Amino acid sequence: MLKIDFNSPLPIYEQLVHEIGMKIQAKELEPGDALPTIRTLASQLDVAINTVARAYQELERLNLIESKGRKGSFVKEAIPSAALSDDDSRIFKEPILRLIQKGLSRKEIENIFKYNLSQIFD
Repeated sequence: MLKIDFNSPLPIYEQLVHEIGMKIQAKELEPGDALPTIRTLASQLDVAINTVARAYQELERLNLIESKGRKGSFVKEAIPSAALSDDDSRIFKEPILRLIQKGLSRKEIENIFKYNLSQIFD
């Protein structure tokens, strides 16, 4: 079951992206697994349909899920392990999660990473 904190400063759709992404990374959701329909998940969580739709769109943009029209949304095949190890992924994930817990938005976190990358490469 997905956990949503209605008192969090983090928008609900971002919480959904995070929760589903974590389940995919933890292999609780495997490639090919069907996600609940947008309407079903919205009803289960008592949130707006558009909120779940936005989360699914973001997950698709992140290449974590794919929409197959009326068939539904499914977990995509994982990135080959040679491309990104668990340790590599964890190095980035943990600081991002800490920033989210501090209440920073996705855009603020992206700006922090962009700034640091520019300090290293420019």
